Amino acid sequence: MGEAPKPAREAANALKVKGIDLSQIYSENVLGKIVQVAQKGSKLPAPLATYPHTVAQTGPDAGRYEYREADFWTCGFFPGSIYTLIERSIKYPRVIDVPSHPPAQLKDQLLNLGRHWSAAINQMSGRTDTHDMGFIVQPALQKDYESTGNTESLESVVKAAYALASRYDERVKAIRSWDVAINDRYSITDMDENFLVIIDSMCNLDLLYWVGHIQQDERLIQIATQHADTIIHEILRSDHSSYHLVNFSPKTGKPQAKMTNQGHKDDSTWSRGQAWSIMGFAQTYTWTRDTKYLFTAIECAKYFLRRCEEGKGKWHHPLVPAWDFDAPQEDEKEPLRDVSAGVITANGLVIIHQALQALSAEEAQKLAGSDTDFLQVALAIVDETLDMALDRDFASVESQATVNGDGAANAPLAVKESGFEAILRHSTANHNEHAHKPYWDHGLVYADYFLLEFGNKLLRAGYL
Repeated sequence: MGEAPKPAREAANALKVKGIDLSQIYSENVLGKIVQVAQKGSKLPAPLATYPHTVAQTGPDAGRYEYREADFWTCGFFPGSIYTLIERSIKYPRVIDVPSHPPAQLKDQLLNLGRHWSAAINQMSGRTDTHDMGFIVQPALQKDYESTGNTESLESVVKAAYALASRYDERVKAIRSWDVAINDRYSITDMDENFLVIIDSMCNLDLLYWVGHIQQDERLIQIATQHADTIIHEILRSDHSSYHLVNFSPKTGKPQAKMTNQGHKDDSTWSRGQAWSIMGFAQTYTWTRDTKYLFTAIECAKYFLRRCEEGKGKWHHPLVPAWDFDAPQEDEKEPLRDVSAGVITANGLVIIHQALQALSAEEAQKLAGSDTDFLQVALAIVDETLDMALDRDFASVESQATVNGDGAANAPLAVKESGFEAILRHSTANHNEHAHKPYWDHGLVYADYFLLEFGNKLLRAGYL
């Protein structure tokens, strides 16, 4: 006789890819932490006025989210985390390991929370004062449409794409990122004389491509592609490292200054900016199939990984990047990290890996210039991240919710709360010496989102 099949719960816990245990990305703790924060917001009237941003690791407010105004650029990531769990409950129920709550019940509970947290985002989807519309609407609203067919969410995503496109300038051949840039070093406020573009902008192009194809609007696609070309020529350096911020002249279309706002120095390489370049160019390749964008993504990734390699033998977990690759470290054995840069990069590396797999061996070798297994590297980054930065005060789901005849949960999920509301520690949002309010070494809402999104990318690809 053969072995008896493993119990479902034990099998669900065996979530490994290439030998790396990823079960914490799909754990009850993840569900519990997201729900404990989401339920607090659900007690407030929608649209919500503030959204989670950072979690301090020390001080009087340690463990609890600091909230930012609803129109801050990070507002989409917490509801996006809710929707990563909704996507799992609908499409990948085998990774849901909460025996007292079947995935169908979880979906209903989470969808109620997700819709509540998305109300403000739907209302702001026509904003033309920011380039961050992809970050704002895609994590929750696009996933809502893709998972449930909600046409209100689709309409908001379409509206957001056209709002973003309105910031494109034909002379600069780019989308204006910021209207102003103000810190203790400079104050750039005259939009007639300045046109600010940041490397982060690469990751909002996916919105234009998606809606461009949904609407069969070639102009949106052309704007996105031209913007990517401008980033290659003016924000990437010859070694494929990146500036953070370039100030163009709107009159001539030429760069006036290349600087930083969140990194260490103007000529340093801010690790999260480099991460945005990796993921953004990889996404651009998936839409255009122009291999110059895949090559650019690969070269940006190689630069990132070379700089991480410099930490080998100097400090632990070298694949968890320093917040800026060129910043001096107060403690050479314990550099200030940015976990978010690592998990964003891991997402980009998965896209690169899949793109290379679809090419002939000869073409893939020519583009990559090596036999690097980008999936293996992505997994190694996440493995080191979980080992170093996973908060160990775990949340859990406590008891069975009451259900009615159609199987939808009536009662809120009962959560045994964690004392630390973020999933990951050790991110650094902004440690520039001239920032009005620097943030460093904390939990960060988009580090958690991109960790969960990484987990979903693996599920979509069939790796789990």
